[in-house]
Amino acid sequence: MRNKYLLAVLFMLAITVLAGVWLTYWKFPDAGQVSGQPASQTEASHVGRQACAGCHAEQDRLWQGSHHDLAMQEAKEGTVLGDFRDVEFKKDGVVSRFFRQDGRYLVRTDGPDGGLADFEIKYTFGFTPLQQYLVELPGGRLQALSIAWDSRPKEQGGQRWFHLYPDEKIDYKDELHWTKRSQNWNFMCAECHSTNLQKNYDPASRAYRTTASEIDVSCEACHGPGSEHVAWAGRKPGFERIDARTRGLTVLLNERQKIQWTIDPASGNAHRNIPRSSEREIQVCARCHARRAQLAGDYRYGPLMDTHLPSLLQRTLYHADGQIEGEVYEWLFPAKQDVRGQRNLQRLP
Repeated sequence: MRNKYLLAVLFMLAITVLAGVWLTYWKFPDAGQVSGQPASQTEASHVGRQACAGCHAEQDRLWQGSHHDLAMQEAKEGTVLGDFRDVEFKKDGVVSRFFRQDGRYLVRTDGPDGGLADFEIKYTFGFTPLQQYLVELPGGRLQALSIAWDSRPKEQGGQRWFHLYPDEKIDYKDELHWTKRSQNWNFMCAECHSTNLQKNYDPASRAYRTTASEIDVSCEACHGPGSEHVAWAGRKPGFERIDARTRGLTVLLNERQKIQWTIDPASGNAHRNIPRSSEREIQVCARCHARRAQLAGDYRYGPLMDTHLPSLLQRTLYHADGQIEGEVYEWLFPAKQDVRGQRNLQRLP
């Protein structure tokens, strides 16, 4: 795992250098155009899920309990899936204990200096097939424990504590230790698990003051800030200036209107009735469902490459047929010619 981690870091440095040259020959389809409708780029503000639910009650009902809804939660009764009934987990000579005290969820494990200490679980992270737990350390840092809970049913091998690096000895000096930067929520994870997240890192104090308008992946995480849409929908003062084609939405996700999918009996594959003509929805999803490096602290809705640098197909990240290997990022970087074709696969480094 450590070798793969180092290779991934070196690879990202290499493609950063090559990206400028490569972009000379490649341009994404215009993510802001679908049937002549431009994406809104106003200075809109976030209004919160409740403002959306007033008109979109059914969509809100379907969202509740989804993986997006449960992407991150406060650690409390009903959200914590792990066994905190004074349970021990042993690895590499360290005995970690999960327990409750005064209604709080705690873990006694090796801390930043290697010594055993009690740490309070502040947030749950994810839901299924595993759930991780976040601990707050000085400097506004939230750190993800490397001991996670397998939330699958017991008959599938779940309902147990396990270590994310079972075959490696990870001590407090190791970069993969839960107290180090590679396990830091603010830097590594936060962008894709909360809505309107601002990292607010201060280089002088080397501390975070991270904020989010909503703790989980809510409506505006994908659709963008909704104040202009609320004004347009409610015919509020000034709504006349809002482009009716965009309905005041920062990202108008309408590409799938009138789209139907049918299964080909011969191949078992799904086919859509109208060919896709836009990258907009795909790139909105790819922001979090792709292996990529974040290039800018402030995210601007639009083409993915404006703010992120996706990883290319390579053997350490993907199998030879293009399927993901290791972490579950479903989006593949598009090549000019069939990304899953043999021509491209033969060029895998």
